[in-house]
Amino acid sequence: MMWKKRMIIGISMLILMLACPDSGLAKDICQEVKPSVCHAARQLAKQKEAAVNSRQLHLYLETIDPEKPMYLQEQKRWFQDAIQVIDPRSFHLHLRSVRPDGNRRLLFKMEQKYSVKGQVIEYQIPLTLRFTNKGWKDADLSFEQLGNDWITVYFTDPSLKTKAQIAYQTLSKAVPLLQQKFDWKPQKIEVKLYHSSKLFHHSVKPSLPRWAGGWHEAGQSIKFVANGLEPRLLASGLIHELVHQMVSDLTNDNAAYWLQEGAAMYYEANLMPELCVIHDAGHLKEDWTLSELESRQLEKLPAQEAHQYYLHSYVWYEKLMKKYGEQEFKKLFAHLKKFPYIDKESDQKRNELNLRTRDALSEIFHVSGR
Repeated sequence: MMWKKRMIIGISMLILMLACPDSGLAKDICQEVKPSVCHAARQLAKQKEAAVNSRQLHLYLETIDPEKPMYLQEQKRWFQDAIQVIDPRSFHLHLRSVRPDGNRRLLFKMEQKYSVKGQVIEYQIPLTLRFTNKGWKDADLSFEQLGNDWITVYFTDPSLKTKAQIAYQTLSKAVPLLQQKFDWKPQKIEVKLYHSSKLFHHSVKPSLPRWAGGWHEAGQSIKFVANGLEPRLLASGLIHELVHQMVSDLTNDNAAYWLQEGAAMYYEANLMPELCVIHDAGHLKEDWTLSELESRQLEKLPAQEAHQYYLHSYVWYEKLMKKYGEQEFKKLFAHLKKFPYIDKESDQKRNELNLRTRDALSEIFHVSGR
């Protein structure tokens, strides 16, 4: 071993070290796989690192399994956020272990390290690599799963199996209810449950606020930190994220942020009344105007103000729902779907979505707001 500091390294070991600069740990890291497989895993990590530091999206996406479209979209958004948030050329990946995981699959643990405004952030991420016709590719975290081809629940730890069953049962009931209300025809529902909030945050994007416990963006899976949650809160939280997926589908991802959150909060409380979810908006000191909702950037707000944002969005959506009803909301969503898709996260296209939602409100509800 390198740490012994003795001049007893044989010629063969010296050659191996020259071929793999960090081969002091190579025996431990790669002892269960062929050298060629270990080399491919290292090259994958190096390509990811180089792609982020050089800001080349196409190089980064080349490392992702092309047969996992939702994960591909998630990683695209992760990359676009990372190059805006992390310090230039501070992103580093270090291979920590590689071992087989069945036919043409590997468990691939790597240490991810970068800095944000000088603060160093480190985390070990357990990935699965899958051998494709283009070589070894990143196929997402090492998940267990249950469900079927239409609704699939992935979970990061065996301790979450009961939570995963609750998630599957909840969505199996919630999806048909939303289909009936809005003629929604989702192609696939994917849910990822996390036992660790750190793993969840590292998986979504570097800029995700610490208070966030769930996530969905267009073309992605539903993600949720499930550890420690009672079943009722898990179920209502998943409905919240499911509604985000529905609204994105029905509007071509053109709904304003407040409209998305208002709809999610409304159906979180009303879609399955047996969950007994109540949003107490009675203590709000004053109603925010639409202009005030539009001007606030939810993902930049501290936790308490973010909670206020959710409640005010809910109040607006509930008020419009009581006055116009679901059939008119279907027309509102259809109007928004006429606008072209903007290939950005909701937060990054906030101004455009505000304008498009204003147009739809004026056209369908004849509401101008303040």
